[in-house]
Amino acid sequence: MQTFLLSHVDSPLGNIHFIHQDDILYALEFDEFKDRLTQALTRYSPTAFQLVNCETSAIHPLLAAYFLGNLAALDNIIVNPLGTPFQQQVWQALRTIPAGKTASYGQIAQQIAKTNGQRAVGMANGKNPIPLVIPCHRVINHNGQLGGYSGALWRKEWLLKHEGYLAS
Repeated sequence: MQTFLLSHVDSPLGNIHFIHQDDILYALEFDEFKDRLTQALTRYSPTAFQLVNCETSAIHPLLAAYFLGNLAALDNIIVNPLGTPFQQQVWQALRTIPAGKTASYGQIAQQIAKTNGQRAVGMANGKNPIPLVIPCHRVINHNGQLGGYSGALWRKEWLLKHEGYLAS
């Protein structure tokens, strides 16, 4: 049986729950979506896993630093999302979008050499098990509209304001 650690941190966006082992982040969700965490874990350990509550980790101060204004802090979090090879490509591309910037679904598709793959990029975004740290909130529609966000659109707007992309 594989053991994972379950932690949470308070944020301006509400409680954030995350699953990790030491300093490796596997999944993260906002409070009302925390039941998605166990779905993500079944990808790593489909037969059995144990969740142990954890009060502190190397990830806690990095999340706190981000919300205090150190936008680069999230870049220091080691992630291990489980997904298809295509999803992995998309998620790696998302981590190259700097805070305060955005990219369209089409731009991400071009970056990973998937011409006309905007819809597939959008689907991979929706399956992102580590929103915020794998910054799917930085992906917008080609016309500048925000598009969707699995953590609720108001959070996407807040995050883009926090990062300086949208005016406060």
